[in-house]
Parts: sequence; C-alpha cells; structure tokens
Amino acid sequence: MTDKELEFCVLCGPLEDALEMLDNGDTAGARAVLERVVLRARELCDQERRAQETGGGR
Repeated sequence: MTDKELEFCVLCGPLEDALEMLDNGDTAGARAVLERVVLRARELCDQERRAQETGGGR
C-alpha cells in the first residue's frame, strides 16, 4: 500500500464513523469527527503543496 492509499484509508474510516453517528442521531459527535477529518485533509494538502513547491513530491 502506498502512502497516498494509506492516507486515503485514514480519512475514510472516520467518515464512515460520522455517517453512522448521523444515522444514530449524534450530530454533535459526527460534526466533531468531520471537523477532525477536514483538518487532517487540509494538513495533507498543505504537505503535498509544499512538496510540489520544493520539487519533492511523493
């Protein structure tokens, strides 16, 4: 599994949890999970952008 595939899986698990929370009526819990996923996704995008700017890439 590549790093990018692993990063994708790391984001998908919590999204599935958030959907289950929504189904169970736990909107506050789902929102908290979604906020963490968005924060992590932004971090990954920033890392990728920096790598592209420095010519590193993955």
